[in-house]
Amino acid sequence: MIKVQELSLFSRDKILVNNISFELQSGERLAVLGANGAGKSSLLKTLASERSPDQGNLLLDGELLAGYPARLRAKRIAVLPQQVELAFPFKVQQVVAMGRIPHGDEHHSETLQREAMQLMDVWHLRQRSYPSLSGGEQQRVQLARVLLQIWQPPQDENGRILSRLLLLDECTSALDPAHQHAVMQQVKQFADDHVAVMAVLHDIALAASWADRVLLLKQGKVWAQGDVNLLTEAALLQQVYDLPAHLAQRYAEQNGAWLRAG
Repeated sequence: MIKVQELSLFSRDKILVNNISFELQSGERLAVLGANGAGKSSLLKTLASERSPDQGNLLLDGELLAGYPARLRAKRIAVLPQQVELAFPFKVQQVVAMGRIPHGDEHHSETLQREAMQLMDVWHLRQRSYPSLSGGEQQRVQLARVLLQIWQPPQDENGRILSRLLLLDECTSALDPAHQHAVMQQVKQFADDHVAVMAVLHDIALAASWADRVLLLKQGKVWAQGDVNLLTEAALLQQVYDLPAHLAQRYAEQNGAWLRAG
């Protein structure tokens, strides 16, 4: 579905992302991990079309992503950034309904809106003022909005079903541990409907419990990528995060426990 080919991003004299390549298929859950400044969010912003690659290509189903019309791209790719600023006193249901704007049916898709809010456990908040919610509640509302954006697979002019991509940048940062795992399990359920998901995460254990593949970045480069079992390799964690050996070993053992529990 998504193919990243030799992608590089620069900022003045700094290399943010250095010659990264990987693929992501429909239904796959990819966790992007690494220390602060590793290039995780820069990579996600490029896939979200917030910035253009300085080198390399991004392909969606074999076609250059840059060539997609914005409206069609919005029907296929939904993005939840780290923070969403919204100061106006919209009700929760109004915020969620914004996810249907690319489809032009935000006033006629009440059933879909209810399903998205129920999935993210915010249906009971639908008449509340969005600014009055806690940070965790707001994050779940925003996730309901972006899920609603790609809730149903779009079709091309020939009736062919098109793939969908969900991009998450630290979407659980404002949530307590119970809600973190609950939300990622709900995202996992969503991915099971042939939706590719790429999530930037800081919590290694959360990635171990949720992802089926990982992309480990360090200083803008791919340090390792592959099956989620990579997170049980203490030496690899030590290298990627510059951890002391005993801490890397503890993280590896903890990740192994999450994998066995899943």
